[in-house]
Amino acid sequence: MYLKGKEITHEEGKIVLKVTNEGKTFREVVEIVGRTHSSIQRVRSNYNSSKSIIPNPRNGRPSTLTNREIFKSVRLNPRITASQIVNQSGERFPPKKIFHEETIRIFLKKPDYHWPHVAR
Repeated sequence: MYLKGKEITHEEGKIVLKVTNEGKTFREVVEIVGRTHSSIQRVRSNYNSSKSIIPNPRNGRPSTLTNREIFKSVRLNPRITASQIVNQSGERFPPKKIFHEETIRIFLKKPDYHWPHVAR
């Protein structure tokens, strides 16, 4: 079974280039890497055009921090602070994206969400 819906990692891209340079066919590379043939073709074409394995950045508006992500952070660790949630979100979003702690505090104080008040 081949992985669908995920980008090829940097290590997988290196393997694809190494194996295709050895003269293997796309079908043989598919069996080795475990990805679809279109993914293998995309890696080769990106490398031929830009000499880079890393895919081009996506277009469009950057994603925002969702309520679901805040819920998940609080559910996993009820004692997490707003600043810790901001730091965790920095790992997922581009470095230029800034979330303010006050935004998260306002969300957690909404009347429809009863976040756990844990004694410190």
